[in-house]
Amino acid sequence: MTKPMTTTEHALEKEIIELSDYDTAAEALRQLKHLNKAVAEHLAVDILRSNKGDEYFQASAFETLYSVNLHKGIELIKNPPMPLNTATLSAMIECITEDSGIVVDNPEILEAAKVLKKRIRNLNSQDSHRIQGTLDWFLETYPDI
Repeated sequence: MTKPMTTTEHALEKEIIELSDYDTAAEALRQLKHLNKAVAEHLAVDILRSNKGDEYFQASAFETLYSVNLHKGIELIKNPPMPLNTATLSAMIECITEDSGIVVDNPEILEAAKVLKKRIRNLNSQDSHRIQGTLDWFLETYPDI
């Protein structure tokens, strides 16, 4: 059984759901992940699947989701919300690249990297240019996929 939410957790959840300020809501989600991973995970999935907020808020929600539940994050990489914005794609690429050192223990990370590599090939030049540093890091980290 899940424990009841604290007053602080409720306040953070309310901040995220109301979405009056994207930066404040993103920070509330980051704080919530340390206090109540299950609620943070649920909210992050909802933000991504329902296309809430701007692309940077969604990218932040993906980072939160990936950090609290690697498998759900990878599942979202394989079956992303459509349309997938560039900031969220960049966050996905960064998370998978940062975790390259644990691929041996988590082969699904490599599967996600392959999915992302296909997606990168289909980027238009404007989007590609926008996240060039992240793309270079990814392609350097995973040269053989």
